[in-house]
Amino acid sequence: MATARRERYRKQTREEAKAVALAQLSESGTAGISVNAIAKAMGMTGPALYRYFASRDELLTELITDTYRDLAETLARAVADAAPADRFRALARALRDWAKRQPDRYLLIYGTPVPGYHAPPETTEIAAGLMRTIFDACATVGEADEADGGGVDGGRQQPLTELEAELARHLEGTGPWGPGEEPGGEMKGRALRTWTRLHGVISLDVQGQFTGMGFDPSVLFEAEIDALVRGG
Repeated sequence: MATARRERYRKQTREEAKAVALAQLSESGTAGISVNAIAKAMGMTGPALYRYFASRDELLTELITDTYRDLAETLARAVADAAPADRFRALARALRDWAKRQPDRYLLIYGTPVPGYHAPPETTEIAAGLMRTIFDACATVGEADEADGGGVDGGRQQPLTELEAELARHLEGTGPWGPGEEPGGEMKGRALRTWTRLHGVISLDVQGQFTGMGFDPSVLFEAEIDALVRGG
């Protein structure tokens, strides 16, 4: 009984510390996360909180791991609930919606690296699982309109350009990037170019770079999704 009570208290304390850390992240970015400041906000001393997190980096790892898992679960649900031909669009929209709801967490994993912090293997393993979801959804890019004959060449991807083919050859044999069978270089290239284009729009939007330009970023994002589906 006493042991179970201590474990519950330990878990509650760690969760509260992470919640306070996320608030600090929102106010001042990753540089503002301080174990001592978190302890003060919780009514504890710094040394007391260090019994729950050995260092700031351990706390950051927890935040990053939780964020990757939350995003991975969000994208997996979006893809699972969509018809096969709609999976890529569903993934792209779920990614943007997630980033817009919690921009600080998005920037924690996709923004400026934290100085002096080195991610442990468990965070890269979770990120690799996320990449598998992206590969599976990208397998439908260029084919989403095939069922009704829409899109370029009946909805199929156009032939690779010379530079795209060079990228595909370059990516052959670079490793699986995620669990399961390793995709070919062409699929890796498609997923990589798709992922960078989506993140380009999302990152600029989340950081307010479109402010004052007089247009709705969601319209730009939908146009980018459509171009990717058509193979553009």
